[in-house]
Amino acid sequence: MLRILHFSDAHLDVPHTAADLDAAEVRRAELRAAFSSMMLYIRQNDVRLTLIAGDLLDHAFLTHETTALLEREFASAPRCHFVIAPGNRDYYAADSVYAGHFSDNVHIFHTPAPACFPLEDIGVQVWGFAHTAPDMGEYQPLAALTLAEKQPGVLRIFCGHAALLQDSTAGGEVSCFCGAESGTPPVVTKEQLARLSFDYAALGHAHASDGVRRVKGAGRFGTWTYFGYSGCLVGGGYDECGLKGALCGTFDTDQNGNTAFSVRRLRIARRHYETLDVDFTGTSAVDTDSALAVVQKAIEKAAENGVRLDSDAAVRVTLSGVLPAAIQLTQDALSALLPQVSELEVQDRTTVAHDAALAQDMTLLGAFYREIVSALTDEDEDMRSVGGDALRAGLAAMKSNI
Repeated sequence: MLRILHFSDAHLDVPHTAADLDAAEVRRAELRAAFSSMMLYIRQNDVRLTLIAGDLLDHAFLTHETTALLEREFASAPRCHFVIAPGNRDYYAADSVYAGHFSDNVHIFHTPAPACFPLEDIGVQVWGFAHTAPDMGEYQPLAALTLAEKQPGVLRIFCGHAALLQDSTAGGEVSCFCGAESGTPPVVTKEQLARLSFDYAALGHAHASDGVRRVKGAGRFGTWTYFGYSGCLVGGGYDECGLKGALCGTFDTDQNGNTAFSVRRLRIARRHYETLDVDFTGTSAVDTDSALAVVQKAIEKAAENGVRLDSDAAVRVTLSGVLPAAIQLTQDALSALLPQVSELEVQDRTTVAHDAALAQDMTLLGAFYREIVSALTDEDEDMRSVGGDALRAGLAAMKSNI
């Protein structure tokens, strides 16, 4: 049995836009910790082959600390072969860390043309290519590649930072999932993978995984070609929701020489991001309590659909629809509905319903309402949002003093 691990898009030392420099450093430390946790798993579970399908790091911002971490961790698992296919953020260049020295168990592709690392001690051939620039265009590294028929007992694997072209005919669409890197990536097709009789294709670039699929391989042995994205190692924000990590698989050969492949997702980082959308359109929310009941139902439905709202979750709640001005959905009120999550961010995009009674009110409350109500119908979305916030806050303040 051969155990392999496939991951990509760790983005070690990628710059962060957080205004709080301390928070940005915490984020970088989390990424390094996730990488170290994965390396611990590799050592403890005798993983013999790790496929790194690009964007392991951002070499333009790579620190000495992370360089030392990579060197130390790779060397700490001498029984495992690490095969790196540089991507658009860690493309191979003369001044990149990949041109330096790692331990002998690290194998790095350095040309756009496909090359092979024969790993005879584990009976594997790994084919792959390297980005040598941030944008390679819709380059198809496997289009012109031809290989001899695969021999029994030798696994043939592809590793590359490339998007899957769902349709190999002209005009096919590139498969890009939530959180994929921007730019035009190289592409491969499932027909190319099958034609070349790869047992497994480890793809990078997309930050979400749609699972591992398979297609019938070519050749007289008719083996299956499995392929898939691992997704990013750690979610980077609310555009990369759900549990992230790596794919861990095993190859077994039965008594007839047939190869069987099984794979499972391996969660690496504890923190994960989740979003919850609450639309009040068509609901019976007339006061704060009934509005909070609508939010509670949305939370319960999300949990039924598999959204993990646990102590490791950072959750963004987005409110939309029309609500009476008297309803106050404060951060504290919403936090009380999700006390277990580690972080809660609220985006209030609701609009204020016209209140005929307040419009006719001759007290200070009515005067305030008439003064600010024009902002609620302004063409500018930001102005409408500010107007709604001001109206709710003003009404709440004045009513508390009546």
